[in-house]
Amino acid sequence: MLETLRNAGKSWVAKVLLLLLAASFAVWGIQDVFRGSHAGALAVVGDREVSPQEYTTALRQALQNISRTTGQSLTQEEARRLGYDKLVLDNLINQAAVDTQADKLKLAVSTKALEAATLANPAFQGPDGKFDQAAFNNALQANSMNEAMYIATESRDMRRDAIVKSVSDNFVMPNTVVEALAKYRNEQRDARYFTIRTTPADVPAPTDAELKEQYDKTPAAYTAPEFRSIAVLKVEPADIAAKVSVTDEEIAAQYEKTKTQFATPERRTILQIPFADEAEARAARDKLAAGQDFAALAQQRGLKESDYVLADKAQSDLLDKQVAATAFALPQGQVSDVVKGSLVTALLKVTSITPGKQPSLAEVKDQVREHIQLEKAREELQSIFDTVENARNNQTKLEDIARDQKLPFQLVPAVSAAGLDKEGKEVSLPDKPELLKAAFASDVGDLTSPLNPKDSYIWYDVLEVVPAALKPFDQVKTQVQGDVSARKVREFLAERSQKIITALKAGTTLEQAAQQEKAEVKTAQGLRRNEATAEFDIPSLTALFALPANGFGWVLEGDGASAKIMQAATVLAPPFDSASAEAVSMRKSIAPEASSSLANSYLNALRQQVPVSINETVWQQLAGAAP
Repeated sequence: MLETLRNAGKSWVAKVLLLLLAASFAVWGIQDVFRGSHAGALAVVGDREVSPQEYTTALRQALQNISRTTGQSLTQEEARRLGYDKLVLDNLINQAAVDTQADKLKLAVSTKALEAATLANPAFQGPDGKFDQAAFNNALQANSMNEAMYIATESRDMRRDAIVKSVSDNFVMPNTVVEALAKYRNEQRDARYFTIRTTPADVPAPTDAELKEQYDKTPAAYTAPEFRSIAVLKVEPADIAAKVSVTDEEIAAQYEKTKTQFATPERRTILQIPFADEAEARAARDKLAAGQDFAALAQQRGLKESDYVLADKAQSDLLDKQVAATAFALPQGQVSDVVKGSLVTALLKVTSITPGKQPSLAEVKDQVREHIQLEKAREELQSIFDTVENARNNQTKLEDIARDQKLPFQLVPAVSAAGLDKEGKEVSLPDKPELLKAAFASDVGDLTSPLNPKDSYIWYDVLEVVPAALKPFDQVKTQVQGDVSARKVREFLAERSQKIITALKAGTTLEQAAQQEKAEVKTAQGLRRNEATAEFDIPSLTALFALPANGFGWVLEGDGASAKIMQAATVLAPPFDSASAEAVSMRKSIAPEASSSLANSYLNALRQQVPVSINETVWQQLAGAAP
């Protein structure tokens, strides 16, 4: 329930439950717990119940999160088909299992801890970074909560945090795992290889019987997709903005209101040396006053240039407000007095100043006008929407509406669900994925609802449907011939390559085999399994790294007309340094997934200790209810 309130934090919801929403069902499954349950409850976990209302609320929130994250909404049927309904229920069972464990351990959240968490929550803070009662009240209201509900929900989540974080937080990946992964990633191989190629004489031309067999056995390869003819009318603020009139008085008023948005802020290059306390800073200030160079002092204190030089910064770029205010009041070349900021105690020096600039109204008049036109166009959009909808209700064609209202209109003669025309070329459409999805879900004659991406509306009508159909054999004969010939070439190369490998394993040298094929043996060094080169693409690397040391293998080349015969000449496993930057980075990248896996394992064991039952009757009723 506190998803919106807590999205800036590292809560149980953010760090564990939402992660498990995508994984828990795969780990535990859910079918095995459909048994009898308490009347009215959807699920019973130990002595706790999951109510139908909790489930519908959680499902609604999950679908809203998906919509916010992906920009696409899911219908109830789509969510059910993808299994989100069961994932949400499984997640609620997980929560109840953890709550049961918290009760068993007699965990409680103190008023002091709850207060501290509330005060520190960015969602409840004002512009000054401090707790703001109005922001707190607004957040509660936006989530349909009162203070008592917030306290109860936050206390519950903090109890869950205490349990799950004890398992998953601060996990340190063992060096043996990091070493194994590092060696896998960094393993290098040298290869000796040669290439065999086909000629037209090597492969007989396809017979009529082979062509017919290919055509009959693989009809999908020769089937034209369904095509649809679509009429599209789109309107967005930019389409009507140029027609909106704006007075000079409006432009002047808007400029005065927003002129700071056009300003270029003053920028400075600042030298900053941090100190442990004010006394240490003052001692250093005395040295500078006696003539010591600022940069030399910074270097004596072990600072690199990147540590003490803040290059070309605007005042808003500096996080410490006291440091920012002092730096931008300091004359160029002068060393500041000791600055006691909220984040650091420091000495400052400004080495360069680039003055800011406030453009005049004349300089930005066109930009201001365009902004006002766009804002007015947004206001007029609803009126245009009403006009178009009224015309459509009167059976007026989109083409006629677009002509009368002078709106952009597009007639698409034929487009597939993949967005291609009959020649296989891309068709340009507004909000293409969603428009195609909607158009292929409707039919000729349907009064479709407009799409509403961002600040625009898109109306569409399906004018014609050309069903998918198998193309006549004569029409695709050339394609069939090419497919059969390509298959024969692959089969020929595979047979020929395998004979060469058999000979190599029997004692023939790579040079001897290459000579028989009139090919040249080449060497590639320092190959890595995921780094393609001009000689070795990813399929070739995959085949090479599957070979044992000094082993022989073959792989078809990407052109489909040649094959590479190769030997893994040298296998090099570089030494592992657990303190290297790569090892540290790898350890950090692996830790979150491993931490999640630990949490999964713990919760899996926890659920085995708690009896779980689901009321199948209630579940079936909810399966047909809208979230």
